[in-house]
Amino acid sequence: MQLTKEQRIFIVVNFLDSNSIQHVQELFQERFPERNSPSKVTIWKNVRKSKTEGTSLNLNKGRSGCKSTERAPENVEIVHQALLANPDISSRKNGLGTNKSTFNRIVKIELKWHPYKMHVRHKLLETNLRRLNFAQWFLQKNHRFIEDIVIGDEAAFHLNGKVNSHNVRRYAPMLKFTM
Repeated sequence: MQLTKEQRIFIVVNFLDSNSIQHVQELFQERFPERNSPSKVTIWKNVRKSKTEGTSLNLNKGRSGCKSTERAPENVEIVHQALLANPDISSRKNGLGTNKSTFNRIVKIELKWHPYKMHVRHKLLETNLRRLNFAQWFLQKNHRFIEDIVIGDEAAFHLNGKVNSHNVRRYAPMLKFTM
């Protein structure tokens, strides 16, 4: 995502005041907490462009490349309304006249939605005390614990006793898990 006019001016002015990239990054994070701090290269390029051209603004905006009409506000709103009406809509067969790539870009970039995959699980009944106790214990753990030990076990068992564990996945941070 490109920097806004306000953010570019903020970077140049604060760098010229402090002459420190790290200080500019810290100030930027305080001023714009919803956005990541710009990289060292981004700060240098904006300052250099300001010194050489008299502005750090994007001079080509609106004049270069093809006009993008696919992600126009009207199309974004059409996709948004379609998703609200039917959240199970297919990205390939969306019926909106947009191709799969455009539909996915609008959903992910513009609407900031994510396509979740549904997983069917057994219903947790009150009669299954052991499973119920485990589920309650598991939900009380912090998110880091859950990220470290989640295991997907999808083995196929054949009548002859052979186990196909091709689909078994184990998830853990690097270098913590050993076989």
